[in-house]
Amino acid sequence: QVIWSGVGGGEEVAVLLSGGVDSSVALRMVQEAGYTPRAFYLKIWLEDELAHLNQCPWEEDWEYATAVAKQAGVPLEAVSMQKDYFKRVVGETLVEARAGRTPNPDMLCNSRIKFGMFYDQIGRHFSGVVTGHYARTAPSPETFGAAPEAPRGVAR
Repeated sequence: QVIWSGVGGGEEVAVLLSGGVDSSVALRMVQEAGYTPRAFYLKIWLEDELAHLNQCPWEEDWEYATAVAKQAGVPLEAVSMQKDYFKRVVGETLVEARAGRTPNPDMLCNSRIKFGMFYDQIGRHFSGVVTGHYARTAPSPETFGAAPEAPRGVAR
């Protein structure tokens, strides 16, 4: 694990690399488009000392992400967001489920962790943040330097 050095900007983009196919392809697409990617793996499940309580395969995901980054010649850094994930995603999911609603933890993770905390702490130092998720963004001159807004889905 390497600690983020704080360097960013220019045409360097942060790529959230999970070790899965979508983010691996996104990393290659960023390279092919002429950008300089810097890969980050978000540790979001149980704290290491509690890992024996669950079967979250983060170690295997980390190995896949490491192999992809190495093959692409891109630095990869792990970012621990485990406590924040538990508080902002798992906690909210439990509250909603207890209230009889059907929460979507993936959406909570996207908005609160990936494009929330990660962006605020690290991503804002780069020209952009790329994931394997599909999104349309609408940057505008008046919001330059702020997180880009993701437009609502198109009803069909």
